[in-house]
Amino acid sequence: MSELLDAVDDLTLPKPVKVQTDDGHTWATEDALLVQLEEAIHSTTGRSGGRSASHTRMILDADALMQFHRITSTIGDWCRMAGAAVTRDPVHDLRAWYAAILTSPDSTEFYLHELTGWASLIRGKLTPRSTLEWLKPCPECNADEYVNEEGDTVRHPVVIDYDPDTPFASVRWTCRACGESRAGEFAQRALAYDGETRGEDVNDNGVVLP
Repeated sequence: MSELLDAVDDLTLPKPVKVQTDDGHTWATEDALLVQLEEAIHSTTGRSGGRSASHTRMILDADALMQFHRITSTIGDWCRMAGAAVTRDPVHDLRAWYAAILTSPDSTEFYLHELTGWASLIRGKLTPRSTLEWLKPCPECNADEYVNEEGDTVRHPVVIDYDPDTPFASVRWTCRACGESRAGEFAQRALAYDGETRGEDVNDNGVVLP
């Protein structure tokens, strides 16, 4: 059950984080992932201290709202099945659920998969992937322009995106003209090679070198 507890802690407990400063670094406390997801839903427009009144808070991220309600609802269902009280506070309810199932031989693997998936989803929401525009045609369809959502024809259909924390493991490129998408460092190097063979020197990010 230790892995399951680690997954619960990952979602519900604040964490110390190292913050770089001019003199080196200092330590700060980062809110629990579930708390950060809830905070991502709203934009505070009030000027008073503390939590703003409902009429001064507006929806900032509709997807975060949907994911937060889905996770909160699922945790509530788990609590009911385990006989734990439901408060609609996902942090409190998830820990109450874990305490309630300690003595029951339940499907740990299923719950572990769900919890780690939620943590990955939230981190993905909180840390947007970095993007770069590839300045050469798509190696698959050879298009050098595409039509965007507004109906405008735009150059450079291929976009590269990656997680800044794991750039080589997470890198992928996608063509907005043909929809082709390939992930991984090898695919990125193949894209760079394609750019080089078209007559211009590029770095591994697809940026044309002077």
